[in-house]
Amino acid sequence: MSPKLLFAAGAVFLMALGLSGCGYRFSGEGTGPRPGMTSVAIPVFENATSEPGLGSILAGALRQEFLQRGSMRVVPMEETDFVFRGKITNIHTSGLAHRTFEETVVTRIYLTLDIRCHDRRSGEIIWQDSHLTYHQAYKQDADAMVSFQNRQDALKILARQMAVRIHDRFLNNF
Repeated sequence: MSPKLLFAAGAVFLMALGLSGCGYRFSGEGTGPRPGMTSVAIPVFENATSEPGLGSILAGALRQEFLQRGSMRVVPMEETDFVFRGKITNIHTSGLAHRTFEETVVTRIYLTLDIRCHDRRSGEIIWQDSHLTYHQAYKQDADAMVSFQNRQDALKILARQMAVRIHDRFLNNF
């Protein structure tokens, strides 16, 4: 075999090998959506923190994600056997940037959620993540109302990010 032909055959082999992928996959925390599963219910999440309204914000973001991107309908609990339940288990902040030792200018907020989808009839958990944690930075301001609004905006960003992650992991079974 000529060197050029050997090189070409090797290049084609390597390209085919590269295009086939490595076969690596993430393992799941449940079996994911069942065949024929067409709808889910997403009631307001339980909130074990002192942050008011957070259960509604997170559940609303997840509903919106399923409505915009999913093939599943979001329906009242009475109309489906599959329900997402969430519990906000922790929220805390830490200073990220400081102007002086006592003055924080950027704060990072952390949010932890216990989320699961279960079959109402059997009680079987179809998918879960008992410790989903995300964080988001926001600016502090001398005006307390501006800082409060920045924190609220950061929480809404967190809710959207977490909803995307839950939706994608649930539908892709990892």
